[in-house]
Amino acid sequence: MMMCGMQGMTDSLYFNAESYVVVAACLDKNYSGSGLRVAFAWYQLIAVFVLPAVTMAYCYTFVVNVLWLSTKRLNTLMQADRCAYAH
Repeated sequence: MMMCGMQGMTDSLYFNAESYVVVAACLDKNYSGSGLRVAFAWYQLIAVFVLPAVTMAYCYTFVVNVLWLSTKRLNTLMQADRCAYAH
């Protein structure tokens, strides 16, 4: 049996000709109004998706910038090396 803490619980039965499965789901019955539910849903959206996406975008931008600068420096060094051997 699944524990839901202070929340309520509901069971759903799904079956076909050969087997069946019982799905237990936790409910948030303790919230008094839908405003608090919406606020909690926004909090979850920001904490689980938006903040990690922004953090990853910042980090990948930093990495790409460092790689671009190192490639640019390497090309400059390679051109200087080619000019030294050409003379």
